[in-house]
Amino acid sequence: MKVYDYAFLSFASLKERKGRTIGAIVGVMIAVIALSLALGIGQAFQNVFEERLERTFLANSIFIARGEGITDADLAYFRNIYGVKDVFGVAIRNVKLTQQNGEVAASLVAIDPRWIPHFIGVNSLGDFVEEGSTDIRGLGIVLGNDLWRDPDTGTKIRDVGETITLSMMGRQKREITVYVVGLAASTGGFRAMGANPDNSIFMNPEAFFNFISRRRVYNLAVVVVEDTENIEGIIDEIRAVAPQGSRIFSPATMVKQVSIFVSSLQTILALISSVGIGVTALWVFDSMTISVVQRTKEIGILKAIGYRSKDILLLFLMEAIFISLIGSIAGLAIAVVLS
Repeated sequence: MKVYDYAFLSFASLKERKGRTIGAIVGVMIAVIALSLALGIGQAFQNVFEERLERTFLANSIFIARGEGITDADLAYFRNIYGVKDVFGVAIRNVKLTQQNGEVAASLVAIDPRWIPHFIGVNSLGDFVEEGSTDIRGLGIVLGNDLWRDPDTGTKIRDVGETITLSMMGRQKREITVYVVGLAASTGGFRAMGANPDNSIFMNPEAFFNFISRRRVYNLAVVVVEDTENIEGIIDEIRAVAPQGSRIFSPATMVKQVSIFVSSLQTILALISSVGIGVTALWVFDSMTISVVQRTKEIGILKAIGYRSKDILLLFLMEAIFISLIGSIAGLAIAVVLS
């Protein structure tokens, strides 16, 4: 017999037993849909989660902190390391400002406005500044969300154009008056390294070093790498040129560990869903077994007219293949539509 003959006879047999055939096909469809959606949803969740995690924790960055500060010369050394895309410094000073409910402590963050989106983990400066201007220059500042909006009531307590007097904390107690050019959106507080963006005041570093700090040193240097695969080698290079006493940290390792954990969860989810495939396979096997038992007369006739046992076996296998193919294709099509 030719393959066409096997296929024709098998398909004709399935048409004669529509009820059992449809039931088996539906079972295969359900199992395929469940597995496809489990894998698809798991992969989509992993991709979004990893992207969000990398953006939040700046996985493509290396942080260098030093108590005595990091100079522009140090930044230049870091910038010349192979594989480094760019470097920027962040100066942070603890300040107090007077609000309606009294004095409030905050962090004054001096950072080049171009790097605020990277430091905060947003797409653009426009996404970070909810109201006002993104042009941070001179004594203009952007107020963190908790400093212009009451965290308890949500009412607006500061507005664009207002002047604010900041009192420096620490040994150098001095005051400086700045004006609000922008109001920042809420970030949830869990983003920037070394400062809570919602409780921070963002200022141009040139104004910071002209009016506040006597020394041009940064509390933190952020090294942006071109490829996270080379991050370990770049860290070794940074250790070789960083000033003594520097602390070097990269979130990439933590992000990788979390990604491995999420991948494990996805695998477990896929294994649970694959149980449905096993159950469906048993269902098809059971249907084929019952079909053989019920068709003993038909099998006898086939043998009488010259069919060999191998030919009859191939007919039943072809029926199982048809059921599996139709159910799988239909299940995948439905899964694509649902996804």
